[in-house]
Amino acid sequence: RKMSFTASTTHAHSLCASFRGQSLNNKIATSSATTTTARATPKFTVVSAASVGKVKFDGSSAGEANLDLKVARSEVAKGIVHKYVVMVRQNARRGTASTLTKSEVRGGGKKPYKQKGTGNARQGSKRSPLLPGGGITFGPKPKDWSIKMNKKERRLAMATAIQSAASSMVVVDDINSGVTVPKSKAFQDNLKSWGVNVDDEKTYVITKDAPKEVELATRNMARVVHADITKLNVYDVLNADKVVVDEAALGYLNEFYGASGGAWA
Repeated sequence: RKMSFTASTTHAHSLCASFRGQSLNNKIATSSATTTTARATPKFTVVSAASVGKVKFDGSSAGEANLDLKVARSEVAKGIVHKYVVMVRQNARRGTASTLTKSEVRGGGKKPYKQKGTGNARQGSKRSPLLPGGGITFGPKPKDWSIKMNKKERRLAMATAIQSAASSMVVVDDINSGVTVPKSKAFQDNLKSWGVNVDDEKTYVITKDAPKEVELATRNMARVVHADITKLNVYDVLNADKVVVDEAALGYLNEFYGASGGAWA
């Protein structure tokens, strides 16, 4: 049934009158409840703990180490990590692809042939996009592809990615002092002793303040990527089959990405 205009107006007036009849305390309570409900936000983070195998530099077992990071909840973890990976990959684009339009291609100033009488389609330039050697229509031009993401979102995504790699992670006692010569063969033997299949597994080596010998020993290895703890790449973390972490770097991870770490300050 359709309500008449008079009836609907009367109903609205009655509601307003009933609200005006409330005491001031009831109005304040109602307003506060509404504000509290509007400002309430769900908690999207949780502290996750995992045990990681630990070995000495010579490969002998040294027990276990703990990886305790503040990560995104399972409902949003995939989305926030994907967002960060897209940002990292897209920001790596140089954006230098460039083509020449009809006005930029050299030549084409003279009309190729007369307008009528040849039987050909009329042409005003040899550099038309319709002809070989002509300009490019709607071709790429230099462009800035970079996108942004909030700092704490990036850190939460990184912590979530690192925690997800705990099952394929191994902690080494002291890589910095163990690597004394910048030799790829020697470092390859070390990786084998730590349980890494260097022929088939992609490895991400994370160190803290490593000497130059570590960088030189790893830079010529096709399946090994080395990074300092302050220059981690989320794509490399997710792309690796094995993550090798120096013990000092693990301590930094727990301290920086922990529940009350500096990443969330």
